[in-house]
Amino acid sequence: MSTATPTITIEAEGVTSRDRQLEQAIDLLRDKTTHCGILVTRLNFTTYTAALSFDVEYGLIQELDLL
Repeated sequence: MSTATPTITIEAEGVTSRDRQLEQAIDLLRDKTTHCGILVTRLNFTTYTAALSFDVEYGLIQELDLL
């Protein structure tokens, strides 16, 4: 899986914080691309990444859970 930069790492303290931070990260990434989608990855119970990904079709957001 190839991923384009940038990647935003999120450390969530709770559900509300997680949702707000993920929404902000997706909005920032959406403004930076016209050619790929966004991959949101859950690394553990409190850490997530949001990144531009050439493996995700433009206009889509894909989730990956590594737990």
